[in-house]
Amino acid sequence: MQYSGEVHTYEDEFPPELGPPPVPNYQGAKIVKATKPVYTVEIDAGAFHALWELLEKEGRHRFPARNTIASYEALLRAVKSFRSAYWSVNEPPAPKPTIGKPRKLTRRGR
Repeated sequence: MQYSGEVHTYEDEFPPELGPPPVPNYQGAKIVKATKPVYTVEIDAGAFHALWELLEKEGRHRFPARNTIASYEALLRAVKSFRSAYWSVNEPPAPKPTIGKPRKLTRRGR
């Protein structure tokens, strides 16, 4: 979208008062642990892939602390949801073939 001669900011297009609602004190963990389906969002395929890539990147980064911080656990639930939504409609890729025979490693004493 092109704007001619006018200043245009993020806040102009996405007003802050319509962003995520404020979280009351000490309610954050309760909110992100809720698993009851509440919202259905329709997004186009490009937005789906862009959001999925962001979720995968953050999920991989936050994975080690998933059991300690509730929002990380919610993030990983979102990754599972995106994966199941996509792969339930599309054919999953075939596993990568192994090259040659796997070698058996044996330990020898010194």
